[in-house]
Amino acid sequence: MFSEMISALRNGTLPEISSLRKRFDAALVKKTAVIRTPPSFWSADTKINPPARQLLWASILLLDRENARLVEAIIAAELEERQRAQGRPLSHEELNAGVRRQVRDSLREFIELAPDEVFRQTLWRKAEEVFPGLLPF
Repeated sequence: MFSEMISALRNGTLPEISSLRKRFDAALVKKTAVIRTPPSFWSADTKINPPARQLLWASILLLDRENARLVEAIIAAELEERQRAQGRPLSHEELNAGVRRQVRDSLREFIELAPDEVFRQTLWRKAEEVFPGLLPF
């Protein structure tokens, strides 16, 4: 769902905002619907179940703090389920630390999409605006 966004970032350009907003809104609806189903029904198809990190990236580009927090909650639900499925449930503190780690890893990957230092700084500023205090890594 976000291949155009990723391609634009790798080329050093920002995606067109109105198109990204439509894709993001649709993807967020899909992702929340998937998360509400039992985990055994979670699809591996990224058109049905978009990767949370890409939702996070889109929320940054859209400077959408509110939905970025929703994506964090989705990351928490996915992490909690993975750990539960492995028979290793997480405490509240462990879950929060795991979510922070995944968000930071996603932010690092997002910034690394930039082809040069100037564009990397642009992405850094956007990430800092949506996630103040999480940067530097």
